[in-house]
Amino acid sequence: MKTSSKVLMVLGIITVIAGMLIFRDLNYVNAVDAHAWSININGYKSFPWLTFTGGVLFVVGLIFYISSIKHKGRRFE
Repeated sequence: MKTSSKVLMVLGIITVIAGMLIFRDLNYVNAVDAHAWSININGYKSFPWLTFTGGVLFVVGLIFYISSIKHKGRRFE
């Protein structure tokens, strides 16, 4: 579990960096506050999906890592 969490965190960091390099000059609007005509300004590049996915991978890996830590002296393990 710890190795998979470390792999997820590393993949998340790599994906965030790649997303920041790919989506440099991104013009996106907030889909909640926007009108229907302004959501897809750049087509599929209207939202930095790669950066968001990397952040999700990193957080999931961090949660897996924290949940796999063994605490000695606890009653339930």
